[in-house]
Amino acid sequence: MWILVPTGIGINRLLKKDCQISEEWLHKLNSFLGLSEDEILSYFYSEVHENTLFGQEIKICKEDQAIEKAGNLYKEQLLSVFKHVSNPFLMRNKTGSILFHFFMASNNFTAQKIANDIIKPYYF
Repeated sequence: MWILVPTGIGINRLLKKDCQISEEWLHKLNSFLGLSEDEILSYFYSEVHENTLFGQEIKICKEDQAIEKAGNLYKEQLLSVFKHVSNPFLMRNKTGSILFHFFMASNNFTAQKIANDIIKPYYF
């Protein structure tokens, strides 16, 4: 099975920088990623301690590599269903931002090997 995962234009856009995600968007992320709301927040967000004039503040910020983490997470989820998942083919826009991760998932090792051979010249 070939699957095109909208990590950059889908998942990343639903993950707000300030962690103020609406319940509707959290529900969509929950159904797409197969994780609970708490798991989504802990996977994509971290606490940052900043020193200010009035002491130390704790802010919750989105991880820098959220798109790549979303691709890795989706690959892990595919591996829970299929025995073999290819390396992703990263589809980028003209500025180099990742829009999609393109995977091949199968229970056949040879299919994974062929998919990785196809993707290999483009994998970086």
